[in-house]
Amino acid sequence: MPDWQRLARRRLTPLALDSAREDEIVAELAGHLEDLYADMVRQGTPEEEAVQSALSAAADWDELRREIQRATNEEIIMNYRVKTLWLPGACTIALSGIVLRLLQIPSAPAPHVFWLRQGPPLIVYWQWFVCLPLVGAVGAYWSRRAGGKLLERALAVSFPVLGPMGLPMLILPFMLIFRWLVHRDALLVPSALVLLIWVVLPEAALLLGALPFFRAATSGSHPAATSP
Repeated sequence: MPDWQRLARRRLTPLALDSAREDEIVAELAGHLEDLYADMVRQGTPEEEAVQSALSAAADWDELRREIQRATNEEIIMNYRVKTLWLPGACTIALSGIVLRLLQIPSAPAPHVFWLRQGPPLIVYWQWFVCLPLVGAVGAYWSRRAGGKLLERALAVSFPVLGPMGLPMLILPFMLIFRWLVHRDALLVPSALVLLIWVVLPEAALLLGALPFFRAATSGSHPAATSP
């Protein structure tokens, strides 16, 4: 019986992958070659010819090597983004949402209410702002621990602002300027206060807590994943 793993490894390498991943790919391909070989032998093909037929029928080896490397690189990039951005970002959203929800229960301290001349009143939970630096610290620490660069840490920390209200608040300043230029209405000040209360101040609080973790990771931290 041919050593299919040796034959597959000789044709695939170098894959430039870690040994465990390479062994897994070689073993899977060797099993496929062995199945092809066994089918040909059962059909009456001589063993030596069946080996060559299986090897030639399996794949274009150069193209297969490139496809494996491409797929592996994409997997590494995706894992890196998940570990350094999406998971820490989801954590910061969850923590900030939990704190805000706890502040809305009847037994919680009453929020401050600003009554505006136009539009609904503006409700401000100052205790939420006090807790946001801790939330930002958790997100930045998680991202740095997973090997995230400065950009990933900053984005992960900003998820509570960028996620639920990011797009509307990015568009809001342009809408306000347009309304003021065209209609000269009085919505500029109330809307600017909403932007300040729900975007600028929370983002500042989150980044304040994250600042200690924006420095480069120490040697004792988890090693960074291969960056794309």
